[in-house]
Order: sequence, then structure tokens, then C-alpha cells
Amino acid sequence: MFGPGVSINDEIFPPLLRCEAPDLDTVEWAGRHRPALDTLLLTHGAVVLRGFGVTGHDAFEALAASLVTALYGDYGDLPHEKDADRVYRSTPYPARQSILFHHESAHLPQWPSRQFFCCLQPAAGGGATPIVDGRKVWQALTEEERTRFEKRGIRYVRNFIPGLDVGWEQMFGTDDRRTVEERCRAQGVSCEWLPDGVLRTVQDAPAVVRHPVTGEQVFFNQLFLHHPACLESADREVMRSLFGDDETAYPRSASFGDGSPIGDATVDRLRSLYDSLAQRFVWERGDVAIIDNMLVSHGRDPFEGDRKIIVAMGDMVSRAALT
Repeated sequence: MFGPGVSINDEIFPPLLRCEAPDLDTVEWAGRHRPALDTLLLTHGAVVLRGFGVTGHDAFEALAASLVTALYGDYGDLPHEKDADRVYRSTPYPARQSILFHHESAHLPQWPSRQFFCCLQPAAGGGATPIVDGRKVWQALTEEERTRFEKRGIRYVRNFIPGLDVGWEQMFGTDDRRTVEERCRAQGVSCEWLPDGVLRTVQDAPAVVRHPVTGEQVFFNQLFLHHPACLESADREVMRSLFGDDETAYPRSASFGDGSPIGDATVDRLRSLYDSLAQRFVWERGDVAIIDNMLVSHGRDPFEGDRKIIVAMGDMVSRAALT
């Protein structure tokens, strides 16, 4: 299926492709087998390449570029890898904390259909990347949950407060307020300027989408990265001390699309569901993981020691194109 020198273990999740040919031209191989990889991704949502000689951002970018029509280089939520226009460093988040499950950019008007991760330095302990199939989440929801999320969607509020979240200048790649306002207006995002130069954006987005290729319903959102119930208790108390009971003043918050609250109990139930469905793999140096961002959500476990994962993404999907 993938040619001589490459074996596949598709009895595990994600399926593992292992290169056993030291002279394999990885980029040429990937381009030639892209249709087969795409088929594997549509079935499983993710695949791991191991032993393909990817040791730096240049090789990683070339591999990723061979598997999409175009890589995306204007993502403001992640810092760029040094000397790499289309490769990013992973989220700079405290090692002791988990990054909760999310589909990349699901709250925005466009998102990558493909996301790539490359391990340059595995952690001394922990640091796995858990993955959850959004189709299974949708199937596991109660009928009431399906109806509420599908009909109402999710409203995401972000306040770009210096020191508490990524700055709006980094997010939008400009320090010109008028440019920010024009971009928000073009994308259907409400924005306003608050005191002390804080930018507030309000974005309504679906909580459920239909995959453009498979036609399957997928629970697809960033609820856990925005809802205050997902903050650690100490952090939530800090937010309360700073902003009182108005959660829309927090750096991030989420409600149903009609403005009604998504109760903490609902979020807790969803987090338990994701934890029950999560599957993990342990990184090895040089591993490349490819995910269909619309089918699976990903996170990050806490870790010890140094850990370096770099990221690329491509073949952007517009929400408008799906409606």
C-alpha cells in the first residue's frame, strides 16, 4: 500500500507508518502516496510517521507541504519557529498543565483541514498528545445535547488583555486598529476597543459541522479552551477577583450562540466524555503526526523536562463554504 521499506500498523490508534529504508526520499514518497494517506486520515482521523528522517523544521515543512495544496503562514495564536514562515512552535503553555481538547481554529471563520506535528525533543516524562474522534463524541451525546448545540452553536468572547493572553497585535499581525476592525468586519466578527487598549471580539460559530468529504456529523469546537469551567480552580478565583461575576470580561469565555449560559455541569459531562474516548501515543524523536483537524480534536498531557513539538497546518476550510 505504501511501497517497499514502509510498514503500517493500523491495529493501533493512530495508525503507525514506520520507515525501514534509510535512503528513502521522504518528500517524494509522501507526495506519491498522498491519496493513500488521505484515505487513511478519512478513516481514522490521524496517522503517525516514524523513522522518516525528519530532524528539523526545514525537512518538516517540506514534508507537510507535499501533503497539502498550501501551508498556512498567518496563524496568530502560535509563535513562528525561528527562520520558518510556515512552521510554528507549539502552544507555550505551562508544562505542569494539560492543554484541553480542541479542533484548531474551530471558533474562527476558517481553519486548517490538515494539521501536522513533529517531535524534535520528546519529554522526559509525560507530554503525550491525546486525540479524540469528534464523530464518536457526536454519537455519544444525548439527543438533548445534540439539539441544543446544533441549533444554538457557541458564542466565543475574547478580551486580548496584555499579560493574560496573546496580544491582539500578534493575533492579527498588525498594530493598526483600523486594519483589525476591517478584518473582523470581513470575517463577521464583532469587535470593540475597551479601556487600556484591550480588544474584545465576539464570534458566533457552530458547535457541530458536517465533514465536507465524508458527510459525517462532527462535534467540532473550542469549548474547553474558552469556557471558564475549564480553568483550574485557583485560576478561576483569580479571574473572579479581577473581573467579578462577569465572565465575558475574562480573557476567554463561551456561551451558547443565543447568549444563554452553557452550564458548568454540561461542560464537566463533556470533559468526562472526551476523557473516556481519548487515545494517546508516546512521542519519539523525529515522529510526525498528521491529523484531519475536522475529524479529531487534540490536546497535550503535562510533561517533565524539555519537550519541543513544532506545528504546520494547511488547506484552509472556510465556514462560509460549508453552508
